Amino acid sequence: MDIQHIIKSVNVDTDGLRSAVHQLIHKSAVTFNPSHWKPEEANKLRKTILDQIVFQGTPLDWRTFPTKAETIDCIETDNGYQIEKLRLEVLPDFWIPALLYQPYLPRLHKPRPAVLSVNGHVGPLGKSIEFVQRRCINLAKRGITTLHLEWLYFGELTDPNYTHNRLAYLDLCGVSGLSVFYLAMRGGLDFLWEHPFVIKEKIAMTGLSGGGWQTIFLSALDQRITVAIPNAGYIDISNRLTHASDIGDLEQNPNDLLTVADYTHLTALLSPRPALLIYNHQDDCCFVADRAKPAIYDLVKSIYPTPNNFVFYKNISPGTHNYDEDNRKQLYHFLCKHFDLPMIQDGDLELESEVLPFEELVVGLPDKTANFKTIANKIMHQKKLEASQLPSKLQHILRYQSTSVSQVELTHQKGKGGQLIFDNGLLAAFCQFKPEGNTRDNDTIILIADQGFMSMVTEIENHLNMGNSVLAVELFLTGQVIPTGMSVSHTSMLLSTSGLRALGFQVAQLVSILHWYRYVYKSEELILESKGRVTGIIAQLAKQLYSGPLENNMAKDQLSSLQDLINKEIEYEQCPTLFCFDLLRYMSSKSSTG
Repeated sequence: MDIQHIIKSVNVDTDGLRSAVHQLIHKSAVTFNPSHWKPEEANKLRKTILDQIVFQGTPLDWRTFPTKAETIDCIETDNGYQIEKLRLEVLPDFWIPALLYQPYLPRLHKPRPAVLSVNGHVGPLGKSIEFVQRRCINLAKRGITTLHLEWLYFGELTDPNYTHNRLAYLDLCGVSGLSVFYLAMRGGLDFLWEHPFVIKEKIAMTGLSGGGWQTIFLSALDQRITVAIPNAGYIDISNRLTHASDIGDLEQNPNDLLTVADYTHLTALLSPRPALLIYNHQDDCCFVADRAKPAIYDLVKSIYPTPNNFVFYKNISPGTHNYDEDNRKQLYHFLCKHFDLPMIQDGDLELESEVLPFEELVVGLPDKTANFKTIANKIMHQKKLEASQLPSKLQHILRYQSTSVSQVELTHQKGKGGQLIFDNGLLAAFCQFKPEGNTRDNDTIILIADQGFMSMVTEIENHLNMGNSVLAVELFLTGQVIPTGMSVSHTSMLLSTSGLRALGFQVAQLVSILHWYRYVYKSEELILESKGRVTGIIAQLAKQLYSGPLENNMAKDQLSSLQDLINKEIEYEQCPTLFCFDLLRYMSSKSSTG
């Protein structure tokens, strides 16, 4: 039997799968309707986002953790400002380096407006990258105190365990990884708010790309930000579904956000405070201006009580992903207008040789510093939960929705394989193999593998030689069953932010396939085998939800425990569906209770 030929002949409608995924997400995600927007409910929405999304599952003291600031050094200049080197402790032993650009004495002791400046994905230079220094220096020369924060995985925080998607280590433990990002930027705001020479009513926030995301997220949820100027930092879910470059990292697509608010809602939460939305005409990274304007600006402008306070600017020169002089010019104009400051000069002021190298702006971190892995390990090793404190039922963790096979499409010419279509529109691929010349009753093996059919060839051959029948299956997001134009990690991420769980769909498919095969082929008992990290966990979970007889599955290349994902520093992209919120606590509880 030419097993590989049969396998290669099985086709999957990945375009149809993409459409089904889009429909599931759109069905679960809220949509913004300006005619339904009620300003009096804005604070209620802020509280919901903070309670249910940002601080979901976090220890109570995280939310109220008092930011601690340490001054490390000060760079005196002859150019009208000084640069104070700071580090902020936003959680126990979790430090963020920062630079405070302050107008010089004698003006220093007069309260000034302030800007919270934040990084995007700027690489190893971090807070020392030139366009950021130019922005901060220009603001200081205009009499505006500016605090610029280092961002996780950049500059001084380049340890791999600050990688953004490793926030999934916390999600796996049932603690919102987004909360760390939120506390990091909120810590900067806390510092400015408590600074004796900052006018509390005049604190703005700005940043490019990931800095634009930080700006919209913190400004929407914390009204101490009185002027918001995000640059190319976000867009709505419809655009993220159709443009992979707009998706971003996990913090930008946190668990369940879209069940309560999309980024259009967050933009509306800026009202009535002044906001300048900067996007770029030919952005070579993400969030192209002509796509962002109808999705983000046009829908929100009608709810603004003072239309002149809500401005959209499309940068043409250079029009790429930038915070260069033209975009900085818009920043200066907008701040001077709303902070009642004189416009000294349209564009950048003369900087001479004031931009400093990375080494001169290093703040330094304490020897003992926390990161995503150390925080996750601390959570994992906390006292075992009492029975009354066990996590929610498996169905809730998986957002489990039972499904059934609604259609079988044979794509192999001899009917030995094809695709299974489920009533939720998702797909799985299958191949059937029976031993040749063997009419005796034999075992039926259901075989699943992370890498799909081609990785199962040896196992299929071995079972056929033993006289067993085999149903080889590629579940959703394994093998070739991946939506056209979408990666496994992006699909999983977008499902999770919509309140769904890709792992839940995978488990539901397997349970449905077991029921379907047992009914159609009158098989009283099935044997389940898995190969790989992901399918090993899928098999374990499916056994708990399948009501028919099922032999203990044999598993190859499986994880010894979900803790391996953290202990072995496995990246989110390698098995994204396993980083299911709170799954580790559930699995650990099941193990400890028998």
